[in-house]
Amino acid sequence: MSKVLIVEDSEDLRLSLRDLVKKAGYTPFAAETGAEGLRLLECQLIDVVFLDIGLPDANGIELISVIHEISPDVDIVMLTGNDDARSAVNSLKSGAVDYILKPFDVVEFRHILNRLMAGRLSARQETLAERQKSDTLNLIGNSRGMIQLKDDIRTASQVRVPVLITGETGTGKEMVARAIHRLAGTEGGVFAKVDCGTLSASIIEAELFGNEKGAYTDARETRKGLVEIADGGVLFLDEIGNLPLELQPKLLRLVEESTFRRVGGVKDIHVNVRILAATNADVAEEVKMGRFREDLFYRLNVISLVIPPLRERGGDVILLANHFLRHFAKEMKKNIKGFSPQTDQLFLEHDWPGNVRELKNIVERTVIYCQRDWATPVGLDVVRSEGSKTSDDELVTLREMERRYIEKVLLRTGNNKSEAARVLDISRTTLRDKLKN
Repeated sequence: MSKVLIVEDSEDLRLSLRDLVKKAGYTPFAAETGAEGLRLLECQLIDVVFLDIGLPDANGIELISVIHEISPDVDIVMLTGNDDARSAVNSLKSGAVDYILKPFDVVEFRHILNRLMAGRLSARQETLAERQKSDTLNLIGNSRGMIQLKDDIRTASQVRVPVLITGETGTGKEMVARAIHRLAGTEGGVFAKVDCGTLSASIIEAELFGNEKGAYTDARETRKGLVEIADGGVLFLDEIGNLPLELQPKLLRLVEESTFRRVGGVKDIHVNVRILAATNADVAEEVKMGRFREDLFYRLNVISLVIPPLRERGGDVILLANHFLRHFAKEMKKNIKGFSPQTDQLFLEHDWPGNVRELKNIVERTVIYCQRDWATPVGLDVVRSEGSKTSDDELVTLREMERRYIEKVLLRTGNNKSEAARVLDISRTTLRDKLKN
């Protein structure tokens, strides 16, 4: 239920407004002073604040910025007397959404309240719809980098142009490619994957383009390649940076003209296939070194998606770890309640050179060996203080690790405590308490 806070020093008006809010179907909270109102804001998720402009302990206009620091999305309506209309206008410039001149009638108050609540409901529905759309991507994470990536995936899914997906090994480049395929509504078409990093040039060419009968010794019949099989769908070229140089002109022709020839063939074949490519290499550097064609690089890099490494994703590592824990516990039919209390900090402090793949392997191993209700990670090195090598008495305490991580988050958010609390998935009050310790 939506919540409304009334900050008004007049007891009669405060109680009257509280009753009106309750009758309108919302949950009311009331405060006599600014300080009391701020305390309520820190422990309640308030939607709308009706704020008296002249409080015994504060100026209402000066409180607007403080309120928005605690709750950035709250709507503030100023309550002021007829003789102070100028201050009411100033309050709008300071961030209030509306004001009411006292004395006011019940109809006006209800109209403003219902209008604001209707707007917030509409915004929530849009956010929910967008979140549900994002959820179809099957990509877990609320960090700034992942939010940007999800937005970029939605953009890429709306246009049928080549996409180059870059990121360190283990970050989930194939998952991103499949998300584009799924969100674009092309699931009826084939998602064909070719690994360009481990196969020889001749094998990759045959895999991609197929062959005519008699094209080589073992070619006893005509065979379609993945390009032809993926017609109407997606061709995913994994580790494109390692594609042999002699095959790059043929791929360029496919990208530019949507045509190709089978190995040993003389007939052009036209296909409608979406090209998605991925690499953990710096392709621009490969171009400089002469190992990758510049024209092919630019044709593949129409849209560029960058997957952030796990070490830069903050609290996403906890979300992912718990997701994998539930998955493997269900798969292995084990009743595991969760990770032990100290595990979160170990996950947050680990550098994750193998990214999500490393995390998944560690959680799977942990579930295999776990015989208790609460799991402790197996195979994760204990985090030690800087310069420490072996001494157990130099192990970083959990409180120190937590403090260091909070400081890192604050640095990334420009010391915005509200944003840091959101990233850490804790309340602003909890964050303040942790910083005091």
